[in-house]
Amino acid sequence: MTSKSDSATINSRVITMKQPHKKKLSVFGFGTYRFENTSEHKNLLKQAINKGITLIDTAPNYQDGKAETAIGNVLEELLYENKLSRETLTIISKAGFLEGNTYEKYAKKYHSITHLPKNAGYCIEPEFLETQLSESLKRLNLDFIDGYLLQNPETFFNEEKKSDTYYQEIKLAFEYLETEVANGRIKYYGISSNTFEKNQRNHNSISLAKLIEILDLIPNHHFKYIQCPFNLIENDHAKNDGGASFFETAQAHGFEIITNRPLNAIVNQQLLKLVDVDTDSDITEIEIQDLLEAGVDNESALSQLLADKEIPNLTQLTTLFEKLNEIFSNQITFFTYQELLERVFLPQVDKLMASLETLNLDPSIESQLLQYFSLFNHTAKEISNYYKQVHQTTLIELKSSLQPYIDTNLPIHTLCLQTYKHTHSISATLIGIRTQEQLDSVIDNLNHSILKDLKESFLWDTINFNTLV
Repeated sequence: MTSKSDSATINSRVITMKQPHKKKLSVFGFGTYRFENTSEHKNLLKQAINKGITLIDTAPNYQDGKAETAIGNVLEELLYENKLSRETLTIISKAGFLEGNTYEKYAKKYHSITHLPKNAGYCIEPEFLETQLSESLKRLNLDFIDGYLLQNPETFFNEEKKSDTYYQEIKLAFEYLETEVANGRIKYYGISSNTFEKNQRNHNSISLAKLIEILDLIPNHHFKYIQCPFNLIENDHAKNDGGASFFETAQAHGFEIITNRPLNAIVNQQLLKLVDVDTDSDITEIEIQDLLEAGVDNESALSQLLADKEIPNLTQLTTLFEKLNEIFSNQITFFTYQELLERVFLPQVDKLMASLETLNLDPSIESQLLQYFSLFNHTAKEISNYYKQVHQTTLIELKSSLQPYIDTNLPIHTLCLQTYKHTHSISATLIGIRTQEQLDSVIDNLNHSILKDLKESFLWDTINFNTLV
């Protein structure tokens, strides 16, 4: 048993391996974050199970419980038709983090809930966990869940909670989950977190060393699963830092590692999707600047005209180029730009168009507004093309770092999945599957390996993308 002093700082690479659980996870799992209770999505899950996917990951928050309900419908059908053995599947669900309708349902019922911004909360008191587990089992049509995870406990690790209190609450949750193992309602438990660390460096992280200390106090514990983000860029967990890596240390203590966000990297607090995009045209930064300058001049003249004509409600809306210019002056990803178009610009354009329909404007003003829209649409599209080019250039840099191992002419998502598949300390990688194309790609990568002459685990220590961060 690891002593408290030994586990507080973990650096040794030589750790006795515990025997792994006999039920083997498929190297790719079916993630259901955006999974809906539709015939199309349920058919994809059926195909996935029939083609070798044995791991399904979900949570009560996913589609406000509808993801669990959809999974339950599929399992019930396959089991009834004798097309599935329950023992071949690993079903994982979670508890603790509440958002949306789930939060509203329980916000006033449990006084121990830590209330968070954006209509969310957190609670891992035993009474709440019991309720959540019972409801998940009902939606999933199951007698037991293979893995039950505390979801993102770092979200309630705030300035008001001291470290000792924080980990004490986790320990009490573990002790309760042991009773559910004894009752047969779960097989194993674990933690899903976005901020795992080997040792506590950041205030709102989850320390692997602290977890091991807690588990040393629980005889014959059933803590098994660690789930965390990991991708081609966010790869620190697989790197050695003067000793065993986070993954190696967790694996050495008998934990199974399940990674998520395999194709969604966070770079400078922005989303960088690890997928190729089609580049429609070549355009330079100087050409974009010229378009923006012309647009700002047009906008300024139009705003002055509307002010002179005493149409102030339209003047407040004709700020599209001002905002575009501000955005382009900052370094953002193509996907951040796409999100801004949908969240900021399109609603403003809709308001402008609606105003055109309700106001009896002079034909000359209406004509200038339509020209303004046309110029904005053209500029927005060209900026999109520019960011696509930047994105693809970034992917070329990423691929070049993998060249010793992989044919870099392959799509980036294929290269990603193959590196995860060949990282021995990773038990499984969760992938959100919502289309037939996505499923076919996952199954193809499940059944084939393309890494060149790689007999050992993929060497993440040789990969460095710091120039992107």
